[in-house]
Amino acid sequence: MQSSYSAFLGEPERKAQMLEPVRARWNARELVPDTSLNWQWDDRRDSLGGALAQTRDRAEFEAKTGIPVNLAMLCEALLAAAATPPDTADAPVGGTPSVLASGMEWLDAIRPGADLAMVVPRFARDCLAMMLAPDFALAPHITPAFRDVGTAILALWDRELAGETVDRREWRSVRQAALDANARETPVFGYPVATLIEAVAWPVQSVAGEFVGQFAYFLVSWLMYLDRAHMTDAEWRDREHMLIGWRAMMTAPRDDSGAMTIDPVDDLPESQRVLSPEHMMATMERTAAVRAAAQESKDAILRDLMDRLLTLIRAA
Repeated sequence: MQSSYSAFLGEPERKAQMLEPVRARWNARELVPDTSLNWQWDDRRDSLGGALAQTRDRAEFEAKTGIPVNLAMLCEALLAAAATPPDTADAPVGGTPSVLASGMEWLDAIRPGADLAMVVPRFARDCLAMMLAPDFALAPHITPAFRDVGTAILALWDRELAGETVDRREWRSVRQAALDANARETPVFGYPVATLIEAVAWPVQSVAGEFVGQFAYFLVSWLMYLDRAHMTDAEWRDREHMLIGWRAMMTAPRDDSGAMTIDPVDDLPESQRVLSPEHMMATMERTAAVRAAAQESKDAILRDLMDRLLTLIRAA
């Protein structure tokens, strides 16, 4: 597939002119990482990608930067998972400095003129292999059916990345297997993995958009899973009920406008309880303590993921 991407339009001067104003704002922790392009938008803080191209438009971002917008959104998904939202409008964004440093590292790593079109697909391939590894944290929650689907996708991707053309019938077979595996019936912590696998059952060159959206949801769930070591059994049961409620809301039937046609947690009293404002307020302090206790392990994962991404960016 021919790509039209040329990072910073092949101009080192353009890269420097675009990066330096953003670098100052990022280092001052003024920018809030987001998987949307935020730029001078209502009362929202500008995001890193929005400030880089000074736009909220995805096509304009790519035209100005020569960078696939899905790559920018993937980097911001990692950064968003590491950042602590500011308490006030003018307060700096918080987070572990070694992880937030990757906000500029990925931009600095880009060679002007590089074609970055395959960075996200190759990262998706590496992440899928990681998820299917027996020592992956969420491995016990991945059903055998979805493990088989993921293994089949990985095999087809590897053939494509080696230059082979895979017959469309093989992809149709894999997609049908994903539908038959039924993400809704997976364990609650396996659901984000299952929906990600289901979303990327397509040729590797075409998966960037589907991967980034599902990866952001998967990443949040994976990091939340690491809280387990610091929670009581009762707190962990509450966490599971919260995720059950989230899944019910994500899979609820909707009308043409996208509004839910039923209350998805109406028959889930425990999910109603833990998702209520009263419960969230009552457990806010304890939740913050658990997050703080698990932060070191989360930071290590985020740093590893960004390092994997940096390797692919530098190789492009």
